[in-house]
Amino acid sequence: MSSLSFLGNATSYLKIPNTNDFDFGTGDFTIEWYQYQRDTNSFPRIFQVGNYRGSGISIGVSIEGGTFYYWTNNTPNPVRTLQASAYKNKWVHFAICRSNAITKVFMNGVSIYSMSDTNNFNGTNDLTISNESTPSNGAAFGGYITYFSWVKGAALYTQNFTVSNNYPTLTNKYVLLLKASSFDGTLGNTVSNRNVSTTPNVPPNFLSNNPTNEPKPKMMKSLFSDNSLVFYKAGSLASCGVGTTRNSSVKARRI
Repeated sequence: MSSLSFLGNATSYLKIPNTNDFDFGTGDFTIEWYQYQRDTNSFPRIFQVGNYRGSGISIGVSIEGGTFYYWTNNTPNPVRTLQASAYKNKWVHFAICRSNAITKVFMNGVSIYSMSDTNNFNGTNDLTISNESTPSNGAAFGGYITYFSWVKGAALYTQNFTVSNNYPTLTNKYVLLLKASSFDGTLGNTVSNRNVSTTPNVPPNFLSNNPTNEPKPKMMKSLFSDNSLVFYKAGSLASCGVGTTRNSSVKARRI
């Protein structure tokens, strides 16, 4: 397997133009991904539709000061504060699932949050992975994502589960299933790749959490037509932070 490698700054992200296919409305959905985070940025977004300032956030996830936030219609829902050792420099699986107006967040197959959720998700902004709709250094996720999926109309998980070490099986409910080797789903061919490279040798057991199994980047031919790939040696990623990580309230940041 391979992974997508993000530099952790405003130049490196994936963007998918907004269409109605993204809109969950008030229905069931699943957003799922495997990540290996290396950045030290202040408020990295794993994915987001919209911006913190200006248009607002329709839906997204950030990890700020160690706190995992699930954003819904510009509201930051604090899911859990994580120790750095729980999610930095290791493979971690996250899934967000809504079933019958109840949304659960799972970490490595274990539910860590549940909320009543009747939000109507019908945004107009693009989906950005590894940043927000208007990219910035502080909002950049740096590290690796081995897959990212966006499923409309189905909650794939409602109880604790065993995370598979294989890619999900593509069905007609997948709006996106992004892998290093292919961008699938109904909107897979619309993905714009901005300085995201392909890294082989993802650990065979994603949940081994062994930093010595960090992917080893190597040069590969571009898989996509709209990109400008950047390749680098292991350990050469810049932190690209914009100051120390803060534990202040969400409303107080970026002032």
